[in-house]
Amino acid sequence: MANYNSRINYNEGLRGNGANYNSSNVFLVEVQDVGTAEELISIAASMVVSDSGIATDSAADVIQYTTDKYLVVTTEGRLEPLGVIVLSDSRKDLMPETRDYSEEIPGRHGEIDFGTEFKARIIELHVATDDGLSPREKEQLKRKIAMYLNPLAGKKKLVFLDDPEVEYEVKFAGRIEPNNHPTWFDFIIPLKMSDPFIISVNEKSLTGSGTITNKGTIETGLIIEIAGAVTNPTVVIGSDTLQYTGTISAGQKLVIDTEKMTAKIGNTNVLMNYNGVFPKLPPGSLNVTAGSNVTIRWKEKFI
Repeated sequence: MANYNSRINYNEGLRGNGANYNSSNVFLVEVQDVGTAEELISIAASMVVSDSGIATDSAADVIQYTTDKYLVVTTEGRLEPLGVIVLSDSRKDLMPETRDYSEEIPGRHGEIDFGTEFKARIIELHVATDDGLSPREKEQLKRKIAMYLNPLAGKKKLVFLDDPEVEYEVKFAGRIEPNNHPTWFDFIIPLKMSDPFIISVNEKSLTGSGTITNKGTIETGLIIEIAGAVTNPTVVIGSDTLQYTGTISAGQKLVIDTEKMTAKIGNTNVLMNYNGVFPKLPPGSLNVTAGSNVTIRWKEKFI
């Protein structure tokens, strides 16, 4: 055959007359080039996602799950983009394991409590492949899974579509030992959350003065952006006063990250000009006094 051409169109319409609708489908498109003739052009593929329902979205308008950054467990129990079946997961744990600091003193009852911290959180996914795989297909799938879970490629975000408002930042940590069966296999994927807290998908923001609210169950960091032109700006968050000594030129933006404790204009470190603490937003609300050129952004966290 001298040449070939293939084009696939997929379209799903959601229509309803009520006040809201719900769709939790995840579509992964794979385009394969398996022709054995001379190619006239290379493969070109595109996908358009449109959220045009006339209703109220209960979560983010459109969340794009890119296959290089996300692991997604669908409501049908599929782990994408690996395409395996999730038999169980370890989200049943109410909170991470704790690390306690204490000291026993001879001659004194009990011990001195120096506080408690949470350890890294471990999530395990027990998964299985579809039945009917040939020995070659099984080995190819193992290599695909190993490539995608490679911890050297960095962290991924794990999302369960039965609870799509939150995500888990994870990295493969441990060992996979497949249980082989004639035409399928199952195994456990160990994932570690170095930051043990579950993070809201949706980011909140406030521009100028007002109230910032954390409906999570643990304190969360703030991103404070101050746009120029302005000299010696001040922001008051709760009882904390944040001051910057110097001029932020027009078109520039000072970004203060209270989680990482950094202050930058572009890629330039300006921490030496920053005065004040790095406040966190605890569960509840804090009042903010700031100019209209100040925007505060945050994501809620949960134990």
